[in-house]
Amino acid sequence: MSDLHLWHRTELGKLRQDMEELFDSLVRDFCSPLDLRLLRCEPDVRVVNEGEAIVVTALVPNLDPRSIKVSVSGNRLSISGERVEEDRDEGSLYIARQGFASSVRLSSAVDADQVTASYAGGMLRIVLPRLAGRTPVRKRANEHNNERGWHE
Repeated sequence: MSDLHLWHRTELGKLRQDMEELFDSLVRDFCSPLDLRLLRCEPDVRVVNEGEAIVVTALVPNLDPRSIKVSVSGNRLSISGERVEEDRDEGSLYIARQGFASSVRLSSAVDADQVTASYAGGMLRIVLPRLAGRTPVRKRANEHNNERGWHE
């Protein structure tokens, strides 16, 4: 047992950082930007204010529409899903799964019971009607805490 060495939290953190940098460099060299976002579980998300609704679009190609989950809690929208690819070779079956998840802060309260979502051509479109009588929340850029997505 004298050869046993306990790793400290800082050593594990350094190892994790080194592994992430190695993975990032491999992915950068061999994957397209879209593949990179999907591997990192970060789809392109766009948030647009359109009249009395907030419209959120996410580019998430090759998904099974049944795997997509959309939820609204307060002023936060969460979406997730999974892409499953099957490959058969001479009696063998290979299954690859890639999941994604994203969460965005909405600019105003929405009516969660009236939210609609559609998926076509790799694009997920979510329409969130605003609650009547509510005004959008205005914040300075530095108060968004690095939220994912574009806000227009």
